[in-house]
Amino acid sequence: MEWNEVHFENGVVLKTGETHGTDKKAIFEAQIQHTIEAHFRKQERLKPYSIKVLSLFFIDKVDNYVNKDAIIRQLFDKCFNALKQEERYAGWREVQPADVQAAYFSQSRGGTGEIVYEDSTGKAEKDREAYQLIMQDKERLLSFDEPTCFIFSHSALREGWDSPNVFQICTLHQTASEMKKRQEIGRGVRLAVNQDGKRVYDDKLNVLTVVANESYTAYVQQLQTEVQEDFGTADSMPKPQNARSRGVATLQKAMILTPEFEALWNRIKHKTRYKVDIDTETLIAEVVESVDETDIPLPKITIKKGRVVVDEGDRFDSQYTGEDNFEYRLSGDANILKLIEHRLTHTTPAMKLTRQTLLEIIKRTENQQVMLDNSPEFAKVVVEQIRKNIIQQLVDGIKYEKIGEAYQMCQFNAALESWMDCMVPAARSIYDHVIWDSDVEKQFVEDLEKRDDIKLYVKLPAFFTVPTPIGDYNPDWAIVKQDRDAHGEPTGKENLYLVTETKSTTDLAELRPSEGQKIHCGKRHFRDALHVDYKVVTSAEEV
Repeated sequence: MEWNEVHFENGVVLKTGETHGTDKKAIFEAQIQHTIEAHFRKQERLKPYSIKVLSLFFIDKVDNYVNKDAIIRQLFDKCFNALKQEERYAGWREVQPADVQAAYFSQSRGGTGEIVYEDSTGKAEKDREAYQLIMQDKERLLSFDEPTCFIFSHSALREGWDSPNVFQICTLHQTASEMKKRQEIGRGVRLAVNQDGKRVYDDKLNVLTVVANESYTAYVQQLQTEVQEDFGTADSMPKPQNARSRGVATLQKAMILTPEFEALWNRIKHKTRYKVDIDTETLIAEVVESVDETDIPLPKITIKKGRVVVDEGDRFDSQYTGEDNFEYRLSGDANILKLIEHRLTHTTPAMKLTRQTLLEIIKRTENQQVMLDNSPEFAKVVVEQIRKNIIQQLVDGIKYEKIGEAYQMCQFNAALESWMDCMVPAARSIYDHVIWDSDVEKQFVEDLEKRDDIKLYVKLPAFFTVPTPIGDYNPDWAIVKQDRDAHGEPTGKENLYLVTETKSTTDLAELRPSEGQKIHCGKRHFRDALHVDYKVVTSAEEV
């Protein structure tokens, strides 16, 4: 008997943090119901972005899922069928719970080398199909054509399974090991992939919900401490929120009907299109210079050596022992022009240059021998420099013009849901609460509320975007500010209409390149085409 176990006369053994009986069933049901509901909500939100949502359940015992009267399977079916009857989840009404589930548990090999699944139901073929779907055919798993989206596992997926789009993790067990918790959480921290197989880098979309039991409290506290130690507290990610404490930000119709909002909206609502001119000679010269300055090594093969050992518990482990590296040269018969053209069409955004321009780059480069010795890497470097320089030229020379279309006020949602911990009460905004995404935004809202010269402000919704060569840009805030003199009295001048972007720094060089480039395009859109002031600020004092 271990010190953290209690043995009862009826044979039941409970470890620290475990439950048994009616309370356990109730806890399971609550966790399962919340996970399914979170899944429904998340899928509705992410479908416009072509992202399929997966939910992963870690269960306490295999028999609690695979047996005919298995408690977890019964509770899942019950909760799924109940939730799909609600009006807001009507899209799931015709879906059967059995069609969206798949399970993968531990496996062993018999004497013949065939995979034998540890499944008391004996449905080996179904298990084999589930294994292939979950572990091997990830592309099909992430497709909307495949109905499976709820995955059940005991421990097999805790490590070694690298699949994106897990947005919910439900832990139907008590885990004392911090390492096991980290492995479980790790299944849901991969960047999402859309239907085109492309990674999605939007922090607002890549949010993991953990439906945890009580034993995870200490883990979350420790995780937050480590994050702050690694990245600091300023402008770091918000603390994990309690998803059960949800709130609603309600649209204040009285604010929308004010002359201030009407004037603001009439200034900023216009849609635009952009046009640019590319200087071909400048592009060629800059690409050639960058390619010639890049060190392109010979291709290399790395052979890593290791030893597989088996411990006393019959568990496999590997030990690294060393590696060898071999450089080699290619034959030199690769069609470098076709390699570059192919890569250009598969970059983001896809690009196409005339063959004459590409041939000029190839002819001018001094890295002729490298082009022959390692043509794939040479083509990769050329495409990277073409993409970099074209985007910079597009951004630098971009010009916006109105197109006669506009965003409509009726596009605002009547209510917005979020966690209460991420909402700030607002008297000067068009919603009675403002949902913030970072500590900088939270402080910005609180400070705007204290300024009497701020007549109105709005956090611009996701549908309000500005087209740019590197993707749509969604600015942060639109503000109406009343001009005041040194005594705090209105000067009588026209109100100031501003669009602002809140960042931890106003130095665009410190931001990600794409972020700084989108901000530059935002300035051109608002200042040049709409004649609305635009600036990047770190606090409300800079407005």
